[in-house]
Amino acid sequence: MNTNRIGKIAVRAIEKQSMTNEDVRELKGCLVDDDFISREEAEDLLRIERLVPRTVWSWSEFFIETVTAHLVWERRPTGRILQDDAEWLLGMLDLPRAASAPNLRILLFSLVSEAEEVDQRLIARAMYENTLAREAGDLGTGYPRAA
Repeated sequence: MNTNRIGKIAVRAIEKQSMTNEDVRELKGCLVDDDFISREEAEDLLRIERLVPRTVWSWSEFFIETVTAHLVWERRPTGRILQDDAEWLLGMLDLPRAASAPNLRILLFSLVSEAEEVDQRLIARAMYENTLAREAGDLGTGYPRAA
């Protein structure tokens, strides 16, 4: 994936405060040449989720599948989310959110269910995010979301 291109899509989505089907098609187009994403590219995707209040269904699916693949299947050792990746992801999750970011909760459950081994802090965070969603009455998929 072209880092400049995904970064530009992220900046554009944040500026317009929405993620459209066209934006998601562009992101998918970035994956044509290289199915793998870098940590920096994963950060761009997480930034979109945290900072863009209006999204479409295709964004949710793309975001969850792409970041799950990055952490579970593209990183080494395959199938394991160990301390370094867990610390990185938890740090990203702790950054301020301008949007409700319901896909972060779903991402955590995807990671926990797909990985063979998961840092216990990610399991605890998945449970915590689920509790917050339950208290807010938002246990649905949460997407698409409107401002």
